[in-house]
Amino acid sequence: MVIRIPLHKNLNFFHKAKNPLVSVKNISFILVLLLTAFGLRAQEGSLKNDPVQIDPAPLGTSPTTTRPVGTDTLKINNNGIETTILYYAEDSIITKTATNVTYLYGNAYIEYGDIKLDAAQIIIDRNQNELIAKGVQDSTGSWVGLPVFQDKAGVYETRGIRYNFATNRAKITGVVTQQDEGYVSGEEIKKNQDGSAYIKGGKFIPCADLLATTFIRAEKIKVIPGDKIITGPAQLYIGDIPTIFALPFAFFPDVKSDAQSGILFPKYGEERVRGIFLREGGYFFGNNEYIRTAVTGDYYSKGSFGLNVRSTYKKRYKYSGSIDLKYNKSYTPEIDENPLNSNDFWVSISHRPETRGKTRFSASINAGTSSYNNNNISTENFQNSIRSEFRSNVSLSGSFANNKFNYGLSARHSQNIQTNILDVSLPEFTLSMTRVMPFSFAEQEALKRLSFSWAFSTSNKITNLVRPNTAGFDIANSTNEADTIAVTFAKLPELFANAQNGARHSIPISTSFPLLENFNVSPSINFQELWYLKELDYTYLEDENAVRIDTLSGFSRATTYGASVSVSTQLYGSKNFKPSSRVESIRHIVSPSLDFSYRPDFGQEKYGYYKNIQVDTTSTGEPVYRFLSKYNGFVYGSPSLGESAAIGFIVNNKVEMKVRSDTAKSEKVSIFENLSFSTSYNFLADSFNLSDFNVSARTSLFKKKIDVSAAITLDPYTYLTTNDGEGDVIRRVDVVALTQGNGIGRVKSGRFSLSTNLNSKASTNRPSSSMGGSAGGLASIEGGGFGDIGNGTDNGYGTMNNGESNNQQRVPQYFDDPNAYIDISVPWNVSFSYNYSFNQYLSNNEFNTTTRQSVKMSGNLSLSEKWQLTFNTGYDLQLKEFTQSSLGVYRDLGCWELSGNWIPFGRFTSYSIDIQIKASALKDLKLSRRRSFFDN
Repeated sequence: MVIRIPLHKNLNFFHKAKNPLVSVKNISFILVLLLTAFGLRAQEGSLKNDPVQIDPAPLGTSPTTTRPVGTDTLKINNNGIETTILYYAEDSIITKTATNVTYLYGNAYIEYGDIKLDAAQIIIDRNQNELIAKGVQDSTGSWVGLPVFQDKAGVYETRGIRYNFATNRAKITGVVTQQDEGYVSGEEIKKNQDGSAYIKGGKFIPCADLLATTFIRAEKIKVIPGDKIITGPAQLYIGDIPTIFALPFAFFPDVKSDAQSGILFPKYGEERVRGIFLREGGYFFGNNEYIRTAVTGDYYSKGSFGLNVRSTYKKRYKYSGSIDLKYNKSYTPEIDENPLNSNDFWVSISHRPETRGKTRFSASINAGTSSYNNNNISTENFQNSIRSEFRSNVSLSGSFANNKFNYGLSARHSQNIQTNILDVSLPEFTLSMTRVMPFSFAEQEALKRLSFSWAFSTSNKITNLVRPNTAGFDIANSTNEADTIAVTFAKLPELFANAQNGARHSIPISTSFPLLENFNVSPSINFQELWYLKELDYTYLEDENAVRIDTLSGFSRATTYGASVSVSTQLYGSKNFKPSSRVESIRHIVSPSLDFSYRPDFGQEKYGYYKNIQVDTTSTGEPVYRFLSKYNGFVYGSPSLGESAAIGFIVNNKVEMKVRSDTAKSEKVSIFENLSFSTSYNFLADSFNLSDFNVSARTSLFKKKIDVSAAITLDPYTYLTTNDGEGDVIRRVDVVALTQGNGIGRVKSGRFSLSTNLNSKASTNRPSSSMGGSAGGLASIEGGGFGDIGNGTDNGYGTMNNGESNNQQRVPQYFDDPNAYIDISVPWNVSFSYNYSFNQYLSNNEFNTTTRQSVKMSGNLSLSEKWQLTFNTGYDLQLKEFTQSSLGVYRDLGCWELSGNWIPFGRFTSYSIDIQIKASALKDLKLSRRRSFFDN
């Protein structure tokens, strides 16, 4: 009698084991299997060789749908395990009571705790106490549904599994399991209870290509998942040809697991100037769960050396970061011109917090000696090496009082390694109160929206730049040229004397309300107070015809205030076209704004912020006076000089159109994303009341593939040429150019930029690595057929694929390894930019123009699925020379990869070529050829 149980897809049955094994019913043998599956011991001699016959009876289905079987409670021995068993088959589960055999057909699946088994068919023979899992052949003759066994130790793809649950012994053939960045395959496997496995006739393939011709062959392999792989005698094969590289045993650590401490083997090579080198050798400390450190060194045979310490740390859900300390001694006595003998160091610190709580601390520090990058150019990180400016920032921020107050504490650093200018802001503190609306209950809109806030900030800036005299008169105790103070401990008093510090309070009060429905009015008042710990005093020295500036220590404060009101609106205009026109409509949005502001003259004597002092004497003996601020050059500046009542005008335009397309939906096209014009007029200025005209535009072309922007600044006043008796003199006069028929003004500066980023369409032929489909990759494993699992022509499994099918995939069917492929979804990508700018100014009685014009281009090009080129270049059209350029090449060679980098010209001309195995466990198996910029 045959019992047929039709199942719908994903129909689950649950059994809970608690009864003695002698009372186990038909399907309960699965429980016994899963209780012992994680302790497989494959000893081939104990397996019976009786054939397993599969009843060819057709699989019938019943029109009725069975409900999930109820839970059984079965007692087991004291060493048993209680947990839920999940099993199903998409087609059917059939039990033949005559032969006492149960069949699971169609993507059969068993799950018990951490153990999972997938196969096209699973057969349980209770008479022989055996379980067999196997795949089936599809209509093309390819094997599908081959067994996949998974436990805590890993995932194993196999040709077949035969397991005797009476003797707890199993035989697994044609096994494939992933280890780190590669695969271990074998003819047979014995698997222990602790997850370790012994493999006979094994290969370690150091990449994700199961058909790779580069592998390490060993007859005996022991795999300890998550730890290591140990082999007996092993030999390296390249191109399926055995090489002379053989070892009596081999050891491969699993770098995916928790890092272990160990030696870091150095890279080797030779430079003409610095000699033979060993680089990046040292020791890795990885036993700590939260922090890992690598201490490495570089040594050159002609005297140069370096020491690097890099630590990374991470605490889950709280923070992570890194600390990188580098010291290099560059010694090149053989260079006839400018030999090097320098000591350089560099510090890089990064700290990234997780977003949680009310307090946040972050840090990014990059600092070191100015000559570090010049003496330690890296072709691998060329763009970072040629940077001229580095910045650092450390900040702590948070809130308190139910988020009503926010605070921040920070330190900033800026260093230019070309000019040797160093700027440090340490510390900077801010404290602010969120906006308060005391009359939010009011009915009147202006009163309801009335709000105010408060902010306090402090700043301490230290710089080694001694600024030159730009006052326009002689200063007795100042230099006319810029200078820098050496950053040494001996110069610290000078650095601190050159520092600036101060504090600022700010209280803005504002509101807004609608006017005449279409206008929005926003008045505001701002109070500000500046605190300093010193002030300047000026004394005119008649005998030197110069001004002496003295610094007076002590608390000093200055209060400023001002008011403004702005009125803004939006105007819309549109034009519709006939249905026969390609253009459906054009819309124009105009956003004008008028801003009126008032600020008193803080140069008046009653405020005491300025001093009217003689600074020079004319040729006729008349004294020349000027208002000088006692806070000139301070960190928060000085109160403004001169009364101002100005009205500003700005108008923004946006023009777009709708274009009819072949589809029913119209396409929106931007003509101008923004076109703006701005200027202002100061009613209280004694001359030159009108400010410069500023015009800017921005748009994009060809469906936003090209970005274009332009801007221009015009001086609205007239320039006249007169003769003072000694020659022609060009003067700017207080006459608007438009009134003299000279147009709207003289062009002062302008800029134009064009940029694009072009790439090909994404490829739809990217290799798939999802489970299913042909198992050609598995079928190609050498040795170990199923001849010893049952008798007969096909052993109940059919004929295995011999690896010659054209449908074989060269990628594993179960594992997804994105590092196995280069990115071919975008075969090419090119970024291009063109920048042009100019500036006109009057100097030495003539107009001078400075112009900058350059082209930059970068990108990558995939010549094929395996070849990729990268480049970065530019051309200075003004200087007529190329900017620093680089060219990179990459070739995916399966288990191997080739990479190269070439800097063809300039000071840092160099190249590097590397051919190496991808797998990190064998990363030192490579060939390298390099030429450092030191050898130029």
